[in-house]
Amino acid sequence: MHLSEQKQILRQEIQKRINDMTPEARRAEGRTLSRVVLEKIPEGSTICAYFPLKSEVDIQLLLQAMLKRGDTVYLPVFAGPDKKMIYRKAQNLTDLPPGEFTIPEPPKSAAELGDQEVDIVLVPGRAFDRNGNRLGRGSGGYDTWLQWYKNHHPNTPLWGTCLQCQLMNDVPVEIHDVPMDEVITAQELIKKVESKK
Repeated sequence: MHLSEQKQILRQEIQKRINDMTPEARRAEGRTLSRVVLEKIPEGSTICAYFPLKSEVDIQLLLQAMLKRGDTVYLPVFAGPDKKMIYRKAQNLTDLPPGEFTIPEPPKSAAELGDQEVDIVLVPGRAFDRNGNRLGRGSGGYDTWLQWYKNHHPNTPLWGTCLQCQLMNDVPVEIHDVPMDEVITAQELIKKVESKK
């Protein structure tokens, strides 16, 4: 079976696992993970984060807490004719108009990250494994940006965040897939063995 087929089957399996969870269980995992990650991030940090989709671990509490204590938070925006992913600064979670894919995004007037180095990048995914491998949604938006960013800032830690049910023993990867330095769930914190961090 081709890798792309393996990935598609795994995406469907993960979606079924998420659908089988109650909304209460998903919210509880999101609250716990938000607390865990907030404790790991030093106050005053500059973070690339993301606004969670319904099928992703809900880190809105984490975003609110980071903004409230004065961290600098950038969120993804799909901009331009090619819908390339960039990051813009979020001032709060209320001024986030729906973007190209109906995902809340900072407004066009918000400052762009550009090639500035940040302290930590939080990365969502459809699945992660214990070696830091990540399975995306299949659009390639994150993969392209992560490759570019790692080329410019190889020492910035990438933290994959997910529900426990999205953690697999093995995720199929291709050459363009960028591994995470850590994978964090509400129950586990998994550091990549060969990570420098």
